[in-house]
Amino acid sequence: MEEGRMDGERGDGDLETLKPRLFPILYLTVCASIGGLVFGFYVGFIIARFGMLTNDNSILHETYKTGLVGAIVGAAAGGLTNDCVGRKSSILIADTLVFIGGVLLKLISFGDEYCLDSMGNTFIALGVGMASMTSPLYISEFSPPKLRDTFVSINFIFYGVGKLAFFFLYIDSVRTANHIIALAGIPALFQFCLMFSFPEPPMWLYKKDQEVDAIKALKNIYTCCEVGKEYDVFRLSIRREAAAEDEISYSGRNIFCRIRSALSSPSVRKQFVVGTALQIVQQLVGTNALIYCASSIRRMSGHGASNLKNDISFMKETLGESHGMSSIVSGFFCTLCLVAGYGKRKILCWSIYCMLAFAVCLSFMYIVSPNTTEFVSWSESTIHFKNNTCLSYLAAPDADSWDCLTCLGASTGCGFCRGTHNNILGQSSGACLDVEPNGTSQACSAKNRSWSTKKCEYNVFKLPVLMSYHYYAFFYSISLEIIPWIMNSQMYPTEVRGIYGGIAAVAYWTSFLIIILSSFFLTKIGGPLLVFLLISLFCFFASWLIKLFVPENVSFFISARAKKGY
Repeated sequence: MEEGRMDGERGDGDLETLKPRLFPILYLTVCASIGGLVFGFYVGFIIARFGMLTNDNSILHETYKTGLVGAIVGAAAGGLTNDCVGRKSSILIADTLVFIGGVLLKLISFGDEYCLDSMGNTFIALGVGMASMTSPLYISEFSPPKLRDTFVSINFIFYGVGKLAFFFLYIDSVRTANHIIALAGIPALFQFCLMFSFPEPPMWLYKKDQEVDAIKALKNIYTCCEVGKEYDVFRLSIRREAAAEDEISYSGRNIFCRIRSALSSPSVRKQFVVGTALQIVQQLVGTNALIYCASSIRRMSGHGASNLKNDISFMKETLGESHGMSSIVSGFFCTLCLVAGYGKRKILCWSIYCMLAFAVCLSFMYIVSPNTTEFVSWSESTIHFKNNTCLSYLAAPDADSWDCLTCLGASTGCGFCRGTHNNILGQSSGACLDVEPNGTSQACSAKNRSWSTKKCEYNVFKLPVLMSYHYYAFFYSISLEIIPWIMNSQMYPTEVRGIYGGIAAVAYWTSFLIIILSSFFLTKIGGPLLVFLLISLFCFFASWLIKLFVPENVSFFISARAKKGY
């Protein structure tokens, strides 16, 4: 390949003529995506633990016990190790940390529980922080250009599987949660063994002057007869990358000098700001901000028990649907959209518009009908039904605040007899009655009213509120949960791609922690309505920022086109 072509416009034709070996690349992608599985497993652990919180002291305690701060440190360390020792080596280090953490948690029964609990979760968090940004980076640098987005999105299908797996295994206690998260060490050990058979990405090897190893690595991607052509394309791309970035000179072996040199380029600075901002926006409008509202939403649709904060099975089902299943389905859907040729910016824009619409709908429904189910009327219960009134209701000091779910959750001997008259919002009152031995209430049936011991009705926004919430989670998962990671794994210069991706991951984990803490207090102060209003506002600004600053196409190599369109 002639050197003179460097100054001309090199389209993607050079790469398009090459024939990638898809099966080996897919196998490599699946093996590297085990890091995404562990990532999702840990996020499920965090959501489950924080989703059960009841007071201010417990949230500070959980912040320490879950080792969430360790994920921030791990992401920062992962950025350094990716650029200094390599992508593959970083995955191996992450797997080692996760495995050590799992072993420590399994040793709880044989030692100081408090110490081992904290240490084990911290080690796992450190490894997950590294894996969260390393797995997509490794997959991206090994994938053919036209399939790069598709293969990286597979990592986030595994991410959704990891979250759902934790919710499926989670049972009923903090101790159980610790033993379940310890299982993350098994896939980490499995990946550690598999990764020994894979090389470092060819681009990283070439940058480290390991040309022979780079050629061997290329044989994992392209047929042998085309490796020489691909190697020439890589060499040309590297030179054009340097020429396009205002002749950045990455002098010296100090990583911080390379960071400073890269930031001297306006296009790199813009990429860095966009990539980091997207990770923050991902949390501001994400479903993690809604974990304390999820039970209220399902309760509004007439499902669940009254003591929602302690109803583990109810929360498990709720979080599993909104965080686990939604991520898996959306991951597949995002992959199909990328295969079909829809750009990342287009997916982001349309998804954020839909998220804004459903967030506004949820806010409206909570404004119009702030209560969740039919309330229990004292007169209905004590006058109309007299001796049939549930004793738990009569003895309750807060009987005036009871609703249908409170009645059903107060005692196995209480059931709800729905009223026949609705208020101006269409909401009815009813009576809390004793359950007869056969599970019915003859007194309720005699008045031709509906009787329930398991489920409450909600006759205003029963289905719309639940559908709006699930659609919001779907459009979030298809876009902002996946695409910022894809972009951060591609758009920086090779010399600093790891450290800049690490900084973006630090922004992700830091905002994750801040959102988890702040949403708890916001929900406690203003209820779900305040959270929905804030998210609606964030979605509005996010849609504006994405439209203005996110590029139509993110090139893998920094090229002259980046200056014009980015």
